[in-house]
Amino acid sequence: MGCNVLSGSSFIRRFAALAFGAVLAPAAAFADPLSLAPAMSQPGPSGVVNATLTTNPVPQAAKPAEKEHYNIVVFGDSLGDGVWAGLYHVFHKDKRFSVVRKSRVATGFVRQDYYDWNQAVRDAAADTKIDIAVVVMGTNDRQTIIEDGARYALFDPKWREIYEQRVDDFTETLKKSGARIYWVGLPVMRSATFESDMETFSEIFEARAKANDVTFIPTHDLVADKDGKYDAYRTDAGGRKRLLRAEDGIHFTMEGYELLARTIGATITADVDGGAVAGAPAKALSAAAQEGAGKAPLAVASIGLKKQVYDMAEIRQGRSDDWRWTGAPR
Repeated sequence: MGCNVLSGSSFIRRFAALAFGAVLAPAAAFADPLSLAPAMSQPGPSGVVNATLTTNPVPQAAKPAEKEHYNIVVFGDSLGDGVWAGLYHVFHKDKRFSVVRKSRVATGFVRQDYYDWNQAVRDAAADTKIDIAVVVMGTNDRQTIIEDGARYALFDPKWREIYEQRVDDFTETLKKSGARIYWVGLPVMRSATFESDMETFSEIFEARAKANDVTFIPTHDLVADKDGKYDAYRTDAGGRKRLLRAEDGIHFTMEGYELLARTIGATITADVDGGAVAGAPAKALSAAAQEGAGKAPLAVASIGLKKQVYDMAEIRQGRSDDWRWTGAPR
């Protein structure tokens, strides 16, 4: 409520007005907060404001400024699943954003025979408004690429050429859809060999992001100790030790995913607030496009984060869910 400075002679009038407002307060409590200010009368042709006296004036709602809405669409593997859940928690109170899940566990760019991400992203762009794309990929890609009957070992020159082209094609599809892209680097891993390969993947993704003029968000040091090594725990601002990583040394607890999501979300929000991301008018969104907006945060168990499960047609050496793995084929 606005407050005017009154002279001593106006005190009685002010007291009476406040008392009258107290009588109306219960009814106003159920009104739209934006509806508490009465509409202003419009000037007549002579420029004089016409006043109309009514016995029971009804406050009129001022039309709010139209806000833009943004679909954040998350693409990726099982880490992408977790990042989607984290972003859902981070943004669920911000009505400007809907967080849409397009991730799929046990997938990557190598096994196009199992799941073709380049086709999947074309399908997603055709049926979903993508304002912001968040991509988390790589943990299942430590495999031989087979193309036209030829086999290319992990990180060999021809393997890199094919893999980078698939990343570029994926990125180009998203850019043509009008999306602003945020490619997320891979976090530190517990296994030294797995960690070395994930660092190589992050280097590939960062280089392609730079070449394609998209934003790369590193996460390695975000969840590492002071020496850059794996640490499953982090001390919070209150001095309490928090478990961030899952038992496999790859995935995260919900607190870990929220830590990643806050970093990703801060970058997105800064760009949106700075006008770098184009959105759609909120009223233009279909019900499907607004799925998830304003809902309560998901329970951890509802998306399997307490024990992430895998959608695998077969076990194949080199995927992050192959617990028999003893080393990437070279």
